[in-house]
Amino acid sequence: MPRLKSKQLLKAKERFRAAVTTYIVSLGTRPGMFYDYELDTPAGLLHVSVYDDWVATRFDDPARGTEFTKTCGRSSNRYSGKWNFHFGDGTAESLAPGTVLPQLDYFLDCLLHWEAVAA
Repeated sequence: MPRLKSKQLLKAKERFRAAVTTYIVSLGTRPGMFYDYELDTPAGLLHVSVYDDWVATRFDDPARGTEFTKTCGRSSNRYSGKWNFHFGDGTAESLAPGTVLPQLDYFLDCLLHWEAVAA
């Protein structure tokens, strides 16, 4: 029998989604076609969708995305361009904005300030 989610966890998921969406929008995203949002970055267009306990992102240009992610310490899929962020471990604490937002901010700030090295 599947385990029922506690009210505390359901509220944490709502707070997670609201806080991450507010943060993503503050970066200058615009509504997307396939994902909820899209963001212009130095590595090309980044597609973004926020779920209950994770953030789905995908680089429009997987090769360029891989070039960036090799520099930041969190790799993307070199074939699909997916660069996802999973936070939930089944506890409300794992979804706390104070824990999640600094991690997202670190990687997205690196991306937005990335300067590719010409080969």
